[in-house]
Amino acid sequence: MQSIERIGAPPQHEPSPNGDGYIATMRDFLAKTRIARDFQDLKADAQKLASMAREREMLVARAAEAELEAGRRARANDEHRHHRLSFPVGLFLATLFVALDALPANLAAQTFGLSPGPTWGITAVIIGALAAGMWAVVHYKSGWPRAAAITAIAVGLASIGALRFWFLWVTAGDPLAAVLEAVALTVFTTMMVWLGVLVLSFTRSRPVSVAEGQARRLRRKAEKLASQERSLGQKLDAAKSEFLADAQLFSFQTFHSEGPRGQFLEYVRTELDR
Repeated sequence: MQSIERIGAPPQHEPSPNGDGYIATMRDFLAKTRIARDFQDLKADAQKLASMAREREMLVARAAEAELEAGRRARANDEHRHHRLSFPVGLFLATLFVALDALPANLAAQTFGLSPGPTWGITAVIIGALAAGMWAVVHYKSGWPRAAAITAIAVGLASIGALRFWFLWVTAGDPLAAVLEAVALTVFTTMMVWLGVLVLSFTRSRPVSVAEGQARRLRRKAEKLASQERSLGQKLDAAKSEFLADAQLFSFQTFHSEGPRGQFLEYVRTELDR
């Protein structure tokens, strides 16, 4: 800000001690365009700062609500102790383990002697069945549904192993080599299924993961807004100090005694904070 000294000094007067007595003096102080513009900018920044503070508090409150909802859902599903992976990460890893078995499963599908298109279709069915079995084992934690899911996976793995053995025996003509390769591939498939089940058992459910993700996003927004709020607050404090310095210079030009000067500066601070 440029100095206030260029402002023409109004006639010296001593207003009454009440606040209304400084209205005319404040008008004289704001008569210069630059001073009036700075005053309006300060008021606008102060309103923006208050709005940012309200928005930040709202985001913090919403984040706390989302965290409480996530905790409630986790406790309801008994996920608050051992479930460490978010739903997208767990789903990606489980899908990856199943996809790694695509080529071995294709060997079982080739047993039917179909063209490449239907063969890969059968491969997709096998992969989908393994994925469904993994999901069932994880989500049916006890009782006959879990036993049925484990039994279905075991029968499926044995059937896939038998199909691989048949294909390898027919193509290679060596029963022992066919058995060894079929057993090795079936062990590999079993490991992929076991890893998928293990990953899914440590994965949070989708509602819990969504609630936690929303809470994290709201927290990040609140932190970003808090940083912007601090920057604007520092800028506002610096601009307010310059404005009060101009007001102090103006008060020396306007008032004879220290009392009215201090009262005028207090009036200016009140107008800025209003």
